[in-house]
Amino acid sequence: MGGGASIVMNELFGKKAMRIVMVGLDAAGKTTILYKLKLGEVVTTTPTIGFNVETTEYKNVSFTVWDVGGQDKLRPLWRHYYSNTQGIIFVLDSNDKERLMEARKELERLTQEDELRDAILLVLANKKDLTSACSVADVTDALGLQGMQNRKWHIQATCATSGDGLHEGMGWLSAEMCKIADIDGHDTPPIYKVFGEKAIMRILMVGLDGAGKTTILYKLKLGEVVTTIPTIGFNVETMEYKNVSFTVFDVGSQDKLRPLWKHYYTNTQAIIFVVDSNDKERLIEARKELERMTQEDELRDAILLVFANKKDLPSACSVADVTDALGLQGMKNRQWHTQATCATSGDGLYEGMEWLSAEMCKI
Repeated sequence: MGGGASIVMNELFGKKAMRIVMVGLDAAGKTTILYKLKLGEVVTTTPTIGFNVETTEYKNVSFTVWDVGGQDKLRPLWRHYYSNTQGIIFVLDSNDKERLMEARKELERLTQEDELRDAILLVLANKKDLTSACSVADVTDALGLQGMQNRKWHIQATCATSGDGLHEGMGWLSAEMCKIADIDGHDTPPIYKVFGEKAIMRILMVGLDGAGKTTILYKLKLGEVVTTIPTIGFNVETMEYKNVSFTVFDVGSQDKLRPLWKHYYTNTQAIIFVVDSNDKERLIEARKELERMTQEDELRDAILLVFANKKDLPSACSVADVTDALGLQGMKNRQWHTQATCATSGDGLYEGMEWLSAEMCKI
């Protein structure tokens, strides 16, 4: 498939793909930094409710940067972004002395997470242009960075609006990440690296609300039915099937949330699209969302598995009817398959995953 080929081509030309999470307290300047790096200019920002995700390049490293909202109520959600993260950019307002202790507590909390134990840490002491800003030495001491004995870290004074210090910080991060690639000896991005015969794949699970996505996710993960509520944001789980380890993003699907799906497309090798086969009135709505998504450039090579869920209900549509309603026969340049399922009993789920596993091994 083209996705695998593009990965190989990138690596042959020395481009390393890395995943970075950018966090910090609210108003530290994270989003301003992200778009200064991405666009080279200052953009007007509002507090990030959720996240921004962008791919930026520096020298021979392509960074996928997740800029995650820093309001106190959002910080427990940071952990959902830790999977496969190689680097942390922790941004703080060096002019806000009163919140340095709060920043330290949050930094300590996230660096104690098992998924981030090997992540490189770059601290951007932002707003250095302000006259009362703390020095790098003072911020280093306030955050307790000298106590981090088993982690690569660096602190850089920055001014997000002018760009001062940003490229120096990214230069350090780029150099350290290239060392990881050289030491580990992997020639493909972490989302696609192979340990022996086990491939790690990134899957996006979407569909209209009420289709049963979260029930399917946890039935596959835990082998049991869990009580679910509508997903506001996303669930992420890693599960294994035969020789493939799947990182599955189950994304909230209420109509107001669907424009956010695009933020999850980067590095996605497969889509699981879940429909309620008993809800005939919404099949045309499901088709429109599926068509919109599959037209996205980032998903042009993604394999598509459709779960026609709730097949146990007496008025559920057949596989043929769902296939026709979604216009799947018109997808000439994409590998796709429709599988009738019952999320609560598990019927059909493993048959679908069997097909997906086999197809992904061909990539």
